[in-house]
Amino acid sequence: ARGTPMRTTLFAAIAVLACQPSLSASVPQDRAADRKELTALLERWEDAWNNHDMHALAALFHEDAVWVLWTGDVWTGRKRFEDAMVEVHKTVYANSTQRERLEELRFVGPDAAVMRFHSELTGDTRYPGKVVQSRKILVVTRLDGIWRIGWGQNTRFTERPPVK
Repeated sequence: ARGTPMRTTLFAAIAVLACQPSLSASVPQDRAADRKELTALLERWEDAWNNHDMHALAALFHEDAVWVLWTGDVWTGRKRFEDAMVEVHKTVYANSTQRERLEELRFVGPDAAVMRFHSELTGDTRYPGKVVQSRKILVVTRLDGIWRIGWGQNTRFTERPPVK
C-alpha cells in the first residue's frame, strides 16, 4: 500500500520512544517549566502561521526535522519545510488563519516529548467557506536547552468533526 513505509516509520518511532523505561524513570515528575515552554512553542506555531511568517514557523524545527503532510508527502529538513511553506502561503494559504488546541503532551524522556493537537484552518482557497480540521502529532526534543520539533505529521479529518 502507498502509506505502508510511512506508517511503519511512524510506528517504529513511537515504539522506540515508548520502550525506554530507563529514560522515563529518570524524568522528573514536575515538568511545569517544560510544559510551559512546549505550550509556548504551540502558540508561536499559531502566531507564525497567522502572520504568514514561515521563517518563524520553520525556526520551531530542528535543522534535520521531518514533516509529513496530510497528502502523504514528506519534507526533510528545516529549509525544505520553510521554502515549501513560503510558496503555499503565496497561494492557497495567503489569507488563511489557523487555531491550535493542545490535546495531549506526554514526556517520553528528560529531553523528549510527544505533542498532539487539534487544528482548525480557515481561508484555504481550495475549500471556500469551510473549516478544515486536522490533528497534528509532533515529536519534540530539547537540544542545547531549546525545545524544537524533530518530526511531525498532519492528518486531516474527513467530513466528520473530531470527538471532544
